[in-house]
Amino acid sequence: MSLKVTSTLELNGNEKIFCVDGNWVIIGFAAHLTGDRSIFATNAPHVLQSLLKRHSRMRTRVRVDGKRYLLEILNYDSELLSTDLFFSVVETTNESWQQIVENRCNQNPYSNNGTIIFPLFHFMLVFDRDSSNENRFHLLLFTNHCAFDSRSGFVLINDFFTLATSPNLLDISEPVNAEVLPFLAQLTPRPYGPLYPLKSFILKRHM
Repeated sequence: MSLKVTSTLELNGNEKIFCVDGNWVIIGFAAHLTGDRSIFATNAPHVLQSLLKRHSRMRTRVRVDGKRYLLEILNYDSELLSTDLFFSVVETTNESWQQIVENRCNQNPYSNNGTIIFPLFHFMLVFDRDSSNENRFHLLLFTNHCAFDSRSGFVLINDFFTLATSPNLLDISEPVNAEVLPFLAQLTPRPYGPLYPLKSFILKRHM
């Protein structure tokens, strides 16, 4: 059984630049917290399923078809879109959260011979087992710039916090949102087309 694609958008403008010719841009967010981290770990499955319903771009993947770069919106399916794809708990003893962010942002996200990027976001709960402050932990979020910008990342973190700490989380019935927000280039079109080869070359040299 495979994920069903409900609609497809062709990437253009900056969104295309972020993945053209095997390039990628991952945005890392870090929230530094104190308190009971078990609340986030325990509630994560319910939180993630609510967010997958609420934000259609969280149910997307990038597919490369020759010179076309497609953002495919996937049908919501709680079994196929399992929490493990989008959330993990990392217990570390000798690796800082900064190192984790650096490594994750530089990790090649492509699969299937360089034709698929999925998932396009991932939450990570990080804590140091040997830390003198056992109540301190970090919530990291990694998003692919093809589908998310910095503002949308802050929205996702805020939604995660709000849901994870809600006393009524299990009673929340989130409807599945099928609306997909337009790309930046659709809102502010620019003549990017002829510049793709040059921008791709620059990205490869400096990333």
